[in-house]
Amino acid sequence: MIIVYALVYLPIALVVLTSFNEAAITALPIEHYSLKWYGALLENTRTLSSLWTSIRLGALSACIATLIGLMAALSVVRYRFPGRRLFLALMTLPMVAPGIVLGVSLLMFARYAGFKTGFTALLLGHTLLALPYCTFIIVSNLARFDRTLEDAARGLGASEPRVLWSVTLPNIMPGLVGALLFGFTVSIGEFVVSFFLTSAGTTTLPIRIYSIVKVGITPEINAVSTLILAATCLLTVATIRLTWSRNKT
Repeated sequence: MIIVYALVYLPIALVVLTSFNEAAITALPIEHYSLKWYGALLENTRTLSSLWTSIRLGALSACIATLIGLMAALSVVRYRFPGRRLFLALMTLPMVAPGIVLGVSLLMFARYAGFKTGFTALLLGHTLLALPYCTFIIVSNLARFDRTLEDAARGLGASEPRVLWSVTLPNIMPGLVGALLFGFTVSIGEFVVSFFLTSAGTTTLPIRIYSIVKVGITPEINAVSTLILAATCLLTVATIRLTWSRNKT
């Protein structure tokens, strides 16, 4: 177990440490610590533009996937309809299919549908990748939800939209937030599908990092990776605290 964790976390720790290295090399030991590469990152307009594209793409795809996943989860948990198991099986396909197959398929579909490669095609692909995770996270929360609360609200005269808005959604809010964050994480780190759907004017951060790494690794890349890691950890901690507070209440 120690070896497994070391293989996972030591490279991450190395990236974080070398992002504070004043020298233009990423080797250890570090002689002088500095924020030099974070300043260089703020001056690199192309990398910042790619980061902003990834953030917008991740936020939009996570919101769309969570909304569609909520509707799918409500249907799966509350109703028994023909083809329900087939629907669940097909929902898992983007999770198990090879990324290169999905990338080629989405590229062909985008061309046949009249979409040009770029932000719209990327949004379609990232939403598809995030949808299964968002759906199953919400399904697990709905499965644990006490539906007698909904029956009580209906008994007091609440309509179905009011029950959904005032009773169901507040009680599964941790699942919705978790689905949003997980969808955002899936999107912002996606490379293979983005490689097929990106265009010259729309470059995501992983594609930008790949183009830089082909020339050589610089601490500037470590700096942007550290910032993304810090943001992801903060969002994860916020989700855990929200979930615990909802369970206590």
